[in-house]
Amino acid sequence: MEIIKNTDIKRKALIIYCTDTSSGELSGPTADNCAIRSYLKSDTGGKWYDDEIISLHNPNVEEVKYTIKTGFVGVDYSFVVFSGHGCIFKDNNLQYIEVIDGDIALSNLITAAPRQTLVIDACRGYFSGPLTERMIKSFSVQTSSSDIRRTFNKAVMEAEKGLSILYSASEDESSVDTSKGGAYIYSLVHVCKKWGSNPDNGNYLLDVREAHIRARE
Repeated sequence: MEIIKNTDIKRKALIIYCTDTSSGELSGPTADNCAIRSYLKSDTGGKWYDDEIISLHNPNVEEVKYTIKTGFVGVDYSFVVFSGHGCIFKDNNLQYIEVIDGDIALSNLITAAPRQTLVIDACRGYFSGPLTERMIKSFSVQTSSSDIRRTFNKAVMEAEKGLSILYSASEDESSVDTSKGGAYIYSLVHVCKKWGSNPDNGNYLLDVREAHIRARE
């Protein structure tokens, strides 16, 4: 059995879930928040601590910007999820997400962490430097719970630095909201859990591209 060296890193997750904005009420984001928190704290999700996960329910613009600016100082890996309404503005062709008092450009969700993942479960319909695929961490580990965090941390630090963005919809496409959560996030968590529970997968990683492809099927 491979001996995993101690790899203490600082990680932070932010879940922004908006159920009631000017575009209308959604039932799915609340379920998304619960599902993602539960998954991250599980063995398969990397055994995150509860205080490493921030949930913002119907925040305003300043709350989001303040959390991104102050909550991720010195973080080695960040995981940011948005569930709610969104669109692409025609004037600048940029993705925006909708919070309680307005819209925020996707770029405002990018943290200072050298390794980070964004998951956006929102519509990308049009309203009046390329990013590369990196790694999202999902584990099938046959080891004790005490070693899971070290396994996750080691894999994160070995991954190439950069940003991954996972979209629930293509450009000019709508997302689907359900009582179980956003259809994409529900599927993504299901795919990762199913993969992690398969003993045949051993101890290797499910990369972000494969997880995304399976979730969109």
